[in-house]
Amino acid sequence: MSATINGSFYLNQPQTIEATVGHDSEDSEPTLLTSKALLRPTGACVDCKAVKVRCEFLEKEDNCRRCQIKGLICRPRERKKRKQADTHEQLQEKALDRDIQIQQLLLQLDKLKADRKVQEWITKALHNRDLEHYPCLRYLRGTNQNYDAASAEVQVISVYSLTHLVQNANGFSLPPIITHCSLYPQVISDLFALFFEHINSFFSILDPDLHTPGRLLRLSPFLFTVICAVASRHYTTRPGLYHLAMTFARDAAGRALVDGSKSVEICQAYLLLAVYPVPKKKWTDDRSWILMGVAIRMAIELKLDQPPPESCDMPERMNRVRTWLNCYCADGSHAIQFGKMPMLRLDDYLARNSRFWFRSSPQQLPYDVHLCAYVQLIVLMAEWRSMIDGHNDGSQDARNIVLESLRMQDRVQWEMNDWIEIYAEEYRAFPLPICAYRGNTTQLIAAYLRLVILASGFRFAAKGRISGNDDIVLRSVEAARLVIQILVERLHPTGHLRYAMEANFIYVSFAAAFLINLFRPKFRHILSDSQKHQIDMDVQQLIQVLGSQDVCVDGRHTPLLHSRFLSKLLAKYRPKTESHPSPTVHWPDVFATQPQVIPGTSINSDTESFYPSNTDSDVEMDFSLSYFMRAVSQESTSRSPLDPMVYMLPSQGQAFPYYGDGYYPEWSTRGY
Repeated sequence: MSATINGSFYLNQPQTIEATVGHDSEDSEPTLLTSKALLRPTGACVDCKAVKVRCEFLEKEDNCRRCQIKGLICRPRERKKRKQADTHEQLQEKALDRDIQIQQLLLQLDKLKADRKVQEWITKALHNRDLEHYPCLRYLRGTNQNYDAASAEVQVISVYSLTHLVQNANGFSLPPIITHCSLYPQVISDLFALFFEHINSFFSILDPDLHTPGRLLRLSPFLFTVICAVASRHYTTRPGLYHLAMTFARDAAGRALVDGSKSVEICQAYLLLAVYPVPKKKWTDDRSWILMGVAIRMAIELKLDQPPPESCDMPERMNRVRTWLNCYCADGSHAIQFGKMPMLRLDDYLARNSRFWFRSSPQQLPYDVHLCAYVQLIVLMAEWRSMIDGHNDGSQDARNIVLESLRMQDRVQWEMNDWIEIYAEEYRAFPLPICAYRGNTTQLIAAYLRLVILASGFRFAAKGRISGNDDIVLRSVEAARLVIQILVERLHPTGHLRYAMEANFIYVSFAAAFLINLFRPKFRHILSDSQKHQIDMDVQQLIQVLGSQDVCVDGRHTPLLHSRFLSKLLAKYRPKTESHPSPTVHWPDVFATQPQVIPGTSINSDTESFYPSNTDSDVEMDFSLSYFMRAVSQESTSRSPLDPMVYMLPSQGQAFPYYGDGYYPEWSTRGY
């Protein structure tokens, strides 16, 4: 067997063979390769492989020619060991590890974005002020002060026994508001006490025994954040906390909506944010109705509108029903204010059967009786709304509406009289001052609802001949004055008025605006001089109360805005015997040819077709609540931000700087 060996190719054969190495000339002699040469490894050596040439061996030489010339040892290359292929299970584990690494990187990126966003929030909220109240701000700005950003978290975890939840690494984390707002356990305790003492007594949706800080930190950090944020507006120890805390509350609301989480506590948190919104620079920017819609939808999905399951213990059963009844009341109140259809049905089972629900358990709250009364009033208003929708503007229907208005307001009054007796009985069981305040608040709401009903009838009666002796006029004036008197004489002296919901101030402002508009030339003949004087005194006293510092929390609190609106309206339409300036503000007039305005949208104050300058013209006046809301909204946004104006409080002579568009730099920052 013979072979031609060319350079680096060898035959590992044990016998001696004769081979011809090259044929450069005819004189070339064959070279005999021994078995030793044949045993050399195949392939080029290390040095030759590096320059990509073949090894050339001479007879009886162990080194190739290049290695001999360079004086190197001719080392054969070792064959690379092949790596064993991964199994399917190993490939799956590697893919899982890669996914975990990617997820961790994404979380780190989200954390960086969140930290940057929080830093912007803090900077805007504080406007480089009140650093002594926010050591976390100093930490974020990288100052030289020694501050541990996690000290608040450490103390909260220790006080509320959350160590095991943090160590288990089951996804539990404290709400960001604790760290970034420096909420130490004592601050949390103060905020919860303030909430249940001054806020929950007005909108009694939570149970202080059930909704404790430690339980909510474990069960619903979202609701915990909302409680702290809402209460922080009245927390005078930390004056700059409110807007920063509400920013975290809104952020938590968005994250809860994206996560798709559902629970009774989350529903309660959305409802609280809807009822206690952050004041906006423009009324039309308010989006509370979206949060209310989310809360009501979630309540329906959680079946809160049905009797609680038997598996729930009594506190939880009460909690579910209480939440649903508050949803029903908030929805009905919003529909009445803005002239919209309610989201919930009139024939709701729990609402129709809730008259004596407050007696269903010994674990009831002292405020449950007032909630049940409010539900029954909303049920009557829903009936009234369905009745009105069935009428048109014909003369026969107009007369029917006036008569139905008188009948329905009587039903509301009889309903309230029944509840006054029940209040007296319950007050003997719970002799709390706040319960007496709540009872008076419900009477104010009942009088306001009577006025809403009567104002609808008054509008149709005013199209014809009307006199001061007509029942619709007498009842309307009586209801409007009663609303003002309850707030001024019963509610204001208690000192709780500054904590009231914004809706309460809307009720009394609507009543005052209704009375002021009776001073207009078209209706001035229906009032006697004594009635005009009484109305003027009542409204002036109300303006002073709404603008006083013991009612207004800050320069953009709702009562102060309504005080300014009413003072201008009164100055414009007050009887001519009074000598007062007449600033440009009025309740919008309505022409028959006026284009339709969608409720909740703003109106251009420069358009004369909407606001005629001739107030003596015989035009149709819209006395509805929804039109009043648009008038107030227009007034709050009518001033240019370039024309600063300082509005003086009527009672104390103090001032809140006002810069137009509802912006008060003493408490707010642009961008919020």
